[in-house]
Order: sequence, then C-alpha cells, then structure tokens
Amino acid sequence: MKLINKNNDQGFTVFETPFRPFFILAAISSLFYMTIWTLFYTFKLPLDFENISPTMWHAHEMLFGYTMAVIAGFLLTVEKYWLGKNIDDKSTLVALVILWIAARVSISLTLITNIPYQIGAIFDCLFMIVLTIRVSYPIINAKAWDKMGLVAHIAIIAAANIVFYLGLSGLLSSGQYLGVYSALYLIISIILLMGRRMIPIFIRNGLEFKFDPKNWRVIDILSMVFFVVFFILDLFFTSAKAVSIISGILVLIYSIRLYGWYSNKIWSKPLLWVLFVAYSWIAVGFGLKFLTLYFNIPDFLPLHSFTYGGIGIMTIGFMSRVILGHTGRNVFEPPKILFWIFSILFAGAIVRVFFPLMDISRYQIWIGVSLLLWIVSFLIFAVVYLPMLFRPRIEEET
Repeated sequence: MKLINKNNDQGFTVFETPFRPFFILAAISSLFYMTIWTLFYTFKLPLDFENISPTMWHAHEMLFGYTMAVIAGFLLTVEKYWLGKNIDDKSTLVALVILWIAARVSISLTLITNIPYQIGAIFDCLFMIVLTIRVSYPIINAKAWDKMGLVAHIAIIAAANIVFYLGLSGLLSSGQYLGVYSALYLIISIILLMGRRMIPIFIRNGLEFKFDPKNWRVIDILSMVFFVVFFILDLFFTSAKAVSIISGILVLIYSIRLYGWYSNKIWSKPLLWVLFVAYSWIAVGFGLKFLTLYFNIPDFLPLHSFTYGGIGIMTIGFMSRVILGHTGRNVFEPPKILFWIFSILFAGAIVRVFFPLMDISRYQIWIGVSLLLWIVSFLIFAVVYLPMLFRPRIEEET
C-alpha cells in the first residue's frame, strides 16, 4: 500500500477545508505569542503595554487568538459529520480568516506603534460575531437542537470578548477580568463537552474495539450542574470556601469519568494518551483550586493547569489527529515524533504547575523553562504538520 496524491491539479488548497487555514494560524500564533512573552517576561524586551496589562494581553491573545483559531477550525470542519452534509461556504471562511489576522496584527502592533487598540478590538469582535453566526446558522437550519449548547458557548465567548474590550476602555469595571475568565471557563467547558463525546470514541477505535470506554449519565448531569455553579461562584462571588468545595466535587466527577475511559493500552498510542492526559490536567486544575482552601497555593498554578496543561495539550492533540485524518493519512500510524512533541509539552506543564510548589524562589526560572518547552514542542509540530496543511489531500492505493 502506498499514499498517492490524486489532486495534483487542485492548486491552492489552503481554503479547501476550514481546519487548514485556522490550524496554520494557530501554530504560527502559538509560536509568536509564546516567543514574544518569553522575550518580554524573561529577557525584558521593552514593549508598550500602556493600554493593557502584560498578563491580560498574554491571556487574551492565547485564548481569543490561538485557542479560538483551533476551535474555529475544528468546529467548521466537523459540522459536515454532525449535520450529514457538506457546507461549501469558502467566502465566509476567507472572511473569518481575514478578520482573525487583522485582529491579531492590529493588537500586536499596539505594542510597538501608536496604533490604537480600538482598531484591533473592532476586528476581533467582528471575528467572534461572524464565527457565532457561521456556526449557528447551519445547526439552526438543520434543526439540530442537540448542538445548540455548543452554539451558546461560542456566542457567550463572543459576548465575553466585548466585555473585555469594554473593560479595557474603562467603560465596565472588572470587564477585562470577567471577559478573560469567562472565555477561559467556557473554553474549558467546550473541552469537557467535546471530550466526553469524542475521547471515548477515539480510545475505542484506537484500541481496535478491544476496550469499551464507559460514560455514565449521572456523571454527565453532575458535571454540567457543578461546573455551572463553579463558573458563577468563581466569577461573580467572593466565597473562596464555596469555590474550593465545588472544585473538590468536580475533581471527583472528572476522576470517575477518566476512570471509565482508562486502559493501560493507551500509553502505546500518543494520539490517545495525549487527550487523556490533557483532560486529566483539567481535573488537576480543579484539584489545586480545592487545595487552596487548605494550603497557600497561588491562583496562577490552577490557572496554568487549565491553560498550559488542559487547553495547550488538548489543542495540539486534536490538531494532530484532525490533520492526519482529514488529509488522508492514517491516524493509527502517526509520525513517531508525535511522542516527543506531546512529551515535551507535558514536561512543560509539569514545570509550569508543579515546580513552583516545590521551590517558588526559582519561579522566574520555571516560567522560562516552561515557555521554552512550549516553543520547542510547537516548533516541531509546525515543521511536521504545516507541510501537510499546504498540500492537497492524499489517498491510499493498494
């Protein structure tokens, strides 16, 4: 059996499927943002953060820039499988890509020029609004009401982005905090929802149906209820004790879910264990938030368990799988270097979250090391995967 290219006459293929341009942008932006953050935070590169705090810029761009690029590419690609039909809408895809690029470039230029941040804000909010409409329209048209929860997530993230910019302009007190943390928890919720549906399927298929992962309805209900309670308490109330208790309950819920999915055979397959590990980092994040009630654990440690460990590892895992499967390659025989791509990023999460618990005095060092490991991981990912995204789909020939 060999792989052949049956589409040599296709020409420019980047916009043939939505995941291609958005995953290209995601990989590039991940490297760009983490490199800029390393140069600023570790090597003191002088940047103009007059209008926005450095940490808020970093958080906003990693969530609304990098992560939303991954989510947009994924959702617009899998919708044809959910709805049972192809949706050929390249003009909207091109418009979304242009809006995303315009937003990211404009916001980045505010750090080195006199360009007002309002320009980037307009492009950014338009991107999220158009994405919400684009995701929701075919779902509503097909009356696929079971997918409306996902549409609601994207719509609220779009609203959170507006709230962020209202806070940045001084029109809404705590707007930046509410915008960023609302988006963070909604993205975590998307991962929990999609992970609950897709990770067991991937594990079952990847282990050749020799293991049947389990989901329990009661766990699904409890997960949804207590996550909503956590979201409300953590963003709009100041009861640290209540947030800690709810976080502890969520740790138990997600641990049971992971137990139902677990087989020791996943460790021989990087595309399986990467998703399991990423989901586990979310549980670790809630565990750390639970322990803040009893120990002096800084808030940034559970935060980075959610972001670096949960979102970072999950997104690179999903991109790796989607690119292989949707470019005609065999997901059951992925590039061997995937093990190292995922392992390096996993090591970075360990350094970022757990090393400060052992020695907070070297915190600057731990941040620098974790940033370097992220950059190395995504650089290898880009070298391996970006060529696949620029080339036409390949087919198998026996």
